[in-house]
This record gives sequence, structure tokens and C-alpha cells, in this order.
Amino acid sequence: MMNEVTLPLVTKEAEIQAYYENVSEEVGLFQLESQPLGDYTYYRWKAQMKEDVAFEGRMDIPSLRLYFVTKTDKGIQIEIDKRIATAKAGTHNIFFGREECLGKDFLHKDDTIEVITVAISAEKFAQIAATYPETFMPWYERYERNGNFMLSPEHSLPTTFAMQTALCQLQQATLLGKAARPYTDLKVQELLLLQLHQYDQQQSQPHQYCKTPTDVQKMYEVRDMLTAQLDTTPSITELARAVGTNEKKLCYGFKEVFGTTVFGYLYDYKMELAQQLLLHSDKNISEIAFTCGYEYVSHFSTAFKKKFGRSPKQVSGDRG
Repeated sequence: MMNEVTLPLVTKEAEIQAYYENVSEEVGLFQLESQPLGDYTYYRWKAQMKEDVAFEGRMDIPSLRLYFVTKTDKGIQIEIDKRIATAKAGTHNIFFGREECLGKDFLHKDDTIEVITVAISAEKFAQIAATYPETFMPWYERYERNGNFMLSPEHSLPTTFAMQTALCQLQQATLLGKAARPYTDLKVQELLLLQLHQYDQQQSQPHQYCKTPTDVQKMYEVRDMLTAQLDTTPSITELARAVGTNEKKLCYGFKEVFGTTVFGYLYDYKMELAQQLLLHSDKNISEIAFTCGYEYVSHFSTAFKKKFGRSPKQVSGDRG
């Protein structure tokens, strides 16, 4: 049986912090970190669920909310004004909120969840659209005309490596002192551009191989299998058999959904992981090579330099 929790109306960003404070710890443990970044608000929301829960609440904050699901084993269902979008780990979406809306989040027992949200006020969105009208004005006009809507109303879209990199850079913006505000502007607008561009590309190029939500879900399962154990890489045949499809549909369908080949995705994933570990962990280069599925450090170093144009040793020196 699913627990139902009703949350109070939220009318400003400052109230978000208290959104889950009155929720019983019997249903889950919640942690929300919020950080003002110039004209934006950055949130990192974490939950460890003890029960199945449906959170229902109202929000009246005219804004865009870029959200990125970074962790969930069982997926999240998000209902906005009676339309449900499914979000898996490694996906993103945008909520365009112009007026009060009713929302529900469906979270599942024994799941660990992490979501990053970047809130852009309606006033700031208008300013961005006026500054870059060719890129953003059509979306702002739709926002003004249609009120509340989701970028991808049925299911979230795969978070690309470019988005992940921009998110990581955004987290470090406050370290730049006086340069933090223009840098934050740059990174938030980059994220918004990447999300809208990916959606536009998918709309203009209809899928030939992933025609149904089930087909798309199988590609997400393949991605999860690829990244679950980096020391062992399944073959295309093994991946196709595991998700119940054929090799041709897997290869072409995966590229439709993620914009790259199966092993191209795996290579990019390993290299982005390596870069983050080199910059933000205490692991040495040998340990990072092993973590990323390389038996030989020399092979790892060659692959890394091909991707970034710098050796792992040069990048690890940046963390000082």
C-alpha cells in the first residue's frame, strides 16, 4: 500500500528547504542542500525510502526548473497537472512553471534517490530569451502562452556527458570569487541550451528503431548494464539477449536514444568518470585506471589523452 503525504503550498524558493521537514522519518530519510548561485538556486535532493510514498503538493513559483536524476534504482514517476513523466537514473527534464500547479512524486520502497535541480526565475528566463532571442525566445513565448508544461512530457531524456560536465562545473562556481556570477550565468545557460537542443534533435529525427517507450526503456537497461561493472564488458550479443532484442535493433536504437554507439558511450563514460576521480578523489592513477576497467595503466593513459588532450598525470596535478 502506498503512503500518501500532502505537502504545503510553496510560493518562493526560500520555502523549498522546509518542504519535507514535516514528513515522518518512518517513510524515508530526506536531505536537501540548497545554494543560491547568482540569479539561480541550486538544489541537491537525496532520499532513502523506507516505504512506497506519493508526495502531493502545490507550487506557485513562476520559474523554469532544470532537473537531473543522478541516482535511483526503481525510477521516479512525476505527475504535473495530471500528466505523468517517468524518470530513471541518468536522465533530465525541464518543468516550465508559470502558474500554480499540482504535483505528485511517486517514490518507491528501498530506493536511494538523488536529484539535482537548478531553478531559473521567470524574470531571469525573460532576460535570457531577450539576450539570445534566436535560441530561447520560441521557448519563452510558448511558456508565456501555455503556462505549465514539461519539456519531455512522457519520459525524461538521457543526461549527456556535456550536461554532466556543466553540472560539475556549476557546483564549483562559488570558488571563483567575483567571477562566480558571470560563470554561473554561462553554465546555467549552457545546461538549458543542451537540454533544449537535445529535445529538438529528437523531435526532428523520429526514431526508426525505438518507436515505443518499451524500446527506449530497453536502451536504458543496456546503458545500466554497461556501466554497472566496468571491469567486465558484455558483448553486443549478450546485451541484446539480456534485454530481449536483436543486435541490429540494439546498435541502431542505442544510437537513437543516446546519440552515440554502445561502446562509444562506454568509452565516454569511463573517461568522464576518470576525469572526476582525478580532480576530486584521493585515488592514484593506477587505482583510477582499475576503477574505470583498465588492466594496464598505459592503455588507460592513452585513452584518456585521446579524449581530453592531456595525460592523467597532468589533470591530477590540477587538484593541487
